[in-house]
Amino acid sequence: MNMPHRFFNFLLDLLFPWQCLYCQKAVENDYPLCKDCFHQISLFDDFICPVCQKRLSNNKQKHRSCQGKTHLTALGVVSSYENSILKETIHYFKYKQIKSLVQPLSLLVIQFLESSFYFSQLPKNNLLIIPLPLHLRKEKQRGFNQSELIAKKVADYFHFSIRSDTLLRVINNPAQVTMRNTNDRKLNIQGVFQVKKGDNLKHKTIILIDDVYTTGATMEEAAKILKLNGAEKIIGLVLARG
Repeated sequence: MNMPHRFFNFLLDLLFPWQCLYCQKAVENDYPLCKDCFHQISLFDDFICPVCQKRLSNNKQKHRSCQGKTHLTALGVVSSYENSILKETIHYFKYKQIKSLVQPLSLLVIQFLESSFYFSQLPKNNLLIIPLPLHLRKEKQRGFNQSELIAKKVADYFHFSIRSDTLLRVINNPAQVTMRNTNDRKLNIQGVFQVKKGDNLKHKTIILIDDVYTTGATMEEAAKILKLNGAEKIIGLVLARG
């Protein structure tokens, strides 16, 4: 950033300091979420089985009765979408383009991982971070991929490899939020992902990062494609479950 631009931003912060999006108090952070509101976002305990939602901290694999029902090995849900502070923060991050909110949101993911027994026991060799992609047209409209921004922060913190261009969204399908039931969501997402030609995923454990998990149809479809291309384990990781 050049000096005039930096000085202009300094003046903006001086004249119009950040206010917390939720409580409207002035904040000293370089993002509009105060510490008090941030600490009201409680974290879930650990990774769960994607099928029965039982905790996996003492069991590294899906429960026997759930085998074969999903391509995901485990699912990490950081917090609840019913938390109004988290829900509003995600909304402003995605749809109001307040990119600085990636900092508190990625910090929530990092804190969840650091407190997770399942994650602490996970072999870190051959581990790869992959963000759930947007279609290029949608990413251009929004200006960024929110899942990629979070994934980069998480990868940097833990010194993991990240591949943002391995999983491609080749069909610009309607948003899943417009689909009313689970079957419609499954049909809507079929065939939208491909793996970049030449990328080797054999024996890789992949942490697949997205922001919100609702029915799981999108993450399941992505996990299926990654598995078909040689990945050994796919672990889903999301900010919230809707």
